[in-house]
Amino acid sequence: MALQQGKHAGRLERKVALVTGGASGIGAATARQMLAQGASVALADLQTELGNKLVAELGERARFYTHDVTREADWKRLIASVEADFGGIDVVMNGAGISVPGPIDEVSYEDWQTTMRVNSDGVFLGCKYGVEALRRQGGGSIINISSSLGIRGGAIFAAYCASKGAVRMLTKSVALRCAEEGYEIRCNSIHPGAIDTPMMDAYVGEAPNREAGLAEFGALHPMGRVGRPEEIASVAVFLASDEASYITGAEIPVDGGFCA
Repeated sequence: MALQQGKHAGRLERKVALVTGGASGIGAATARQMLAQGASVALADLQTELGNKLVAELGERARFYTHDVTREADWKRLIASVEADFGGIDVVMNGAGISVPGPIDEVSYEDWQTTMRVNSDGVFLGCKYGVEALRRQGGGSIINISSSLGIRGGAIFAAYCASKGAVRMLTKSVALRCAEEGYEIRCNSIHPGAIDTPMMDAYVGEAPNREAGLAEFGALHPMGRVGRPEEIASVAVFLASDEASYITGAEIPVDGGFCA
């Protein structure tokens, strides 16, 4: 039986959003804001314990699905499950990603392949099966989380930059295909700068040195600080809403001026 939609008014009222990488960081922040705006949210992630804990906090309009974005069979199963549980899908946000640093002369081929599988192949599959689902719904919005490093290179992030650059251009291809075929599906990419999420922990360490590490990353951005997950989520909510009905194929930096 499909889950009942929320009864309060909001920018995303009666919409169903599927968010990968939804158990923490930007995905979790987006889920909270989408719910606050009236959507029902399906969260998909490999972090099962975190995902179930978050859904227990968010309430009855949220559901968690254990999901590996690199497995095509998982995508087929996930889409079918979400459609059965919620009655359809209006928004797909491809938010799952990893960051493995390494310059070109040091990064291993294994790390390159792993990064590309998660960050590029995972988004490809999310777009492929997302388009199918949104067509059944009569249209909708696909939101791909890329990176400022998908626009501007970084010397020690060979695999990450390449994978996020692929997301940037895949987004434009999907947007054009859907527009030219009249699918009523918009596809846009968000390009965060350094954001204070668990992904940053590998770079900034733990307290009490974490704040110093964040400050160092913040200093690389003209605005002088790292971003907050909520600042990315706000843009995702806008792109998911009907307010963005004439925006497709766009790349939106949310990076404190890093790519300016």
